[in-house]
Amino acid sequence: MFTTSSPIHDSENDCSVVGENSHEWCPQQPGDVRSPCPALNTLANHGYLPRDGKQLTPAIMIQALQEGYGLSTPLAYLLVYGGTALLGQAGAFGLDDLARHNRIEHDASLVHNDTPDRDEYAPISPDAKLVGEFLHRAEDGQIMTVEDVARARVERESQCPVLNGLHAEIARGEMAIALGLFSQTNSDQQGIPLDMLRIWLSEERLPDGWKPTHTQGLLQTIRASRQIRTLMTKFKDEDAAHEEHA
Repeated sequence: MFTTSSPIHDSENDCSVVGENSHEWCPQQPGDVRSPCPALNTLANHGYLPRDGKQLTPAIMIQALQEGYGLSTPLAYLLVYGGTALLGQAGAFGLDDLARHNRIEHDASLVHNDTPDRDEYAPISPDAKLVGEFLHRAEDGQIMTVEDVARARVERESQCPVLNGLHAEIARGEMAIALGLFSQTNSDQQGIPLDMLRIWLSEERLPDGWKPTHTQGLLQTIRASRQIRTLMTKFKDEDAAHEEHA
């Protein structure tokens, strides 16, 4: 088990988190760094990753993903070593390094604005308008289903530069993992409760009392990502047919 040497936030001007093993939520503090990824920022805010977001290594990342979200070893290894290969940086890195545009980060995010032309780093803070538009995609107003996610991705990608195959797969995989982690059954439908999703995306915080209930596996994630892709193709075809007959 590793221990982190990152600062413990306990001053009078911020939230008090006592002890290196505490997983209470504390938002980003002055001097901390964060990424465009709500999942990783949440792990830092809860102390599964170093709270300052600095001096990260693959081993630290893998352990945090497994402890915080219950990812399987194959899935955690794929995400971390695949991600660090795309990042192309040797040695330790910070969460802010993950904002380098078109490495792991990509345009057409559901909750972040696209990277301005010629900027090396993408926006890190979620855009409240985009978050609201995404949550509004939930058809029943209560849970975000895989169909809702697919429709949201089609809509967002229609507004942004075309994603290459790799980044389109990353974009689908992000929500495939989220659906696997947080989905619940509500009125015979399965999806993420909107209150839970709002907290995770906007506050980068785990819902109160939430713990992993199962191991999120690689094959499960691949199947969910393929389902999103299939639904996206279906919705695009339906939209094209509708426009043709309009």
